[in-house]
Amino acid sequence: MPDTLFGLTLLRPWWLLLWLPAIWLAWRLYRNHRSGQQWQRVISARLQPWLLQQPANSQRRGRFWLLGLAWCLAVLVLSGPAWETEGHSLLNDRSALVIVVDVSRQMLAKDLPPDRLQLVQRKIHDISERHADSQLGLIAFAGSAHRVTPLTTDAQTLRAMVDSLHPDIMPRDGQRLDLAMALARETLDQLPPDSSRLLLITAGLPVTQQGQLQQQANELGSRLVILGVGSAEGSPLPLPEGGFMRDDDGRILLSRLDAPALASIARRHGAGYHGLTLDDSDIDYLLSDLFQSGERSLDHNRRLADQGHWLLLLLVPLAALGARRGLLLVLLGVLWMPVPAAASWWQDLWQRPDQQAMQLLAQEQPGAAAERFQHPGWRAWAWHAEGDYARAASAWARLIAETPDNPDYHFNHGTSLALAGRYTAALEAFEQALTRAPDHQAARHNRARVEAYLESLKQEERADTQDQTADADTQQEQTQTPS
Repeated sequence: MPDTLFGLTLLRPWWLLLWLPAIWLAWRLYRNHRSGQQWQRVISARLQPWLLQQPANSQRRGRFWLLGLAWCLAVLVLSGPAWETEGHSLLNDRSALVIVVDVSRQMLAKDLPPDRLQLVQRKIHDISERHADSQLGLIAFAGSAHRVTPLTTDAQTLRAMVDSLHPDIMPRDGQRLDLAMALARETLDQLPPDSSRLLLITAGLPVTQQGQLQQQANELGSRLVILGVGSAEGSPLPLPEGGFMRDDDGRILLSRLDAPALASIARRHGAGYHGLTLDDSDIDYLLSDLFQSGERSLDHNRRLADQGHWLLLLLVPLAALGARRGLLLVLLGVLWMPVPAAASWWQDLWQRPDQQAMQLLAQEQPGAAAERFQHPGWRAWAWHAEGDYARAASAWARLIAETPDNPDYHFNHGTSLALAGRYTAALEAFEQALTRAPDHQAARHNRARVEAYLESLKQEERADTQDQTADADTQQEQTQTPS
């Protein structure tokens, strides 16, 4: 139970018993000083330097006083001096939101400037900032699906992961909603229905995946909400190497959001749908009931808060003054000394290397991220983003040695080889990808581009050879002597 000392409330008053040793030491020092004075009255002054221990000088006595004062102050800190503060707000029912975000190349369309993906990233930032106490999980999907973060209240890590999302880091382009939903349901099915939701963010789905969406909407009902991204007019889809995606007839493909189809599926099964907006009206419409179920209740009862840690600041100068001359200045210099940024051992205590690398990737430091990544696939993508295509190709080659039947690894290997200027090896890698996945359109597209580039090089060489031959013939005709 709290007790009081001179009107000060103490949470742990039994620590004051440690003042007793300090009192005993002070008494012993006093006795030693008194005994020395008594012998001085008896022994001759000429013999006192040889027979009596000289009394401590004023500097030593001052250090003893500082030690005693520091002791008493430290004991007072341990006793828990406290005063009343306002009670903290307590979360009675924490809500959970699983976000499934489309990271296919459709998200790079610029009908919503600067592009769809950047607006989605900002929207997820807004959700994490407005509802920092809710549990948020993130799943990204394109031609494959990946759990980016499990349910967490660490909004900072979530935002760093969101900022690193891009179609270029996905192993395969496409829109495999079925794989993403399977991952999401693993988490969602373990949560109470009234305080959990699944937010699907997409720019539209192919017909082959709309049946999967209808099935999930039928099973989840109001627990599923859909945020549509894009416009009915649509926009071309940019390619990494420049230009836009085209169909088999060479026409530019436009990515259009079929909002009526998504809204119809949602209404038919009791789910929610809204188009992405620049303000918070879309999230308020889709998720207001979820976050209301997790509202805070404020405990207005006042409570005692331990404030003894503030007294520790007084111990710093006392400890310095009680030690060596000038130590106080040295200590202050150490306190102001900046902590080295490269103290990776300290970061390792709180984050895995892959998490640290993700943050570096979000900070646009792909080279440093590649050095930190332990996941070989992410390391390869980081080298690719850094522009070190040779090291990226080597990383993909190591993955292929471990998993030779993965067509995406061969495709990524070929892309890195092509960008590194190794075109013949790149063609072989694309062939390996198509052998394992004949419908791999991205591999077919890149193979055609490399073949076209090599053919253009051959044509230039033939043209140069013909020009050199023509120049040689002309020079020979000019140098011939008429007969």
